[in-house]
Amino acid sequence: MEKIWSSDVDAILGVGRSLEHIGVRNWALELDPALTALDQLSAIGVAVLGGDVYDVTEGSAEPSYDNWYCNREVGESQPEFVARSIAKAKSYINSYRASPGSVIFAIVPSV
Repeated sequence: MEKIWSSDVDAILGVGRSLEHIGVRNWALELDPALTALDQLSAIGVAVLGGDVYDVTEGSAEPSYDNWYCNREVGESQPEFVARSIAKAKSYINSYRASPGSVIFAIVPSV
């Protein structure tokens, strides 16, 4: 697969399930790998603009149309935006109510 975000970000998110088959150039991860990916993105200074939730039924991923977003605030430094956006993504993912393995999360980095 060709590069989607950047080599570093692709290495982090690429451990997830490809969404190419439904026309989305990204990967989606289950809960724990998504939280790990957020920690890794934070460590390299990449903010998260938001993400999408996909329902997993019979092994297939379909959009749930649930999502979150995070915009950079006026006067906010890049490190502040990274920290706030990662915290918001973690909060959203951790509070999402679904049976284990029934949803996956696509993260949209600011690259």
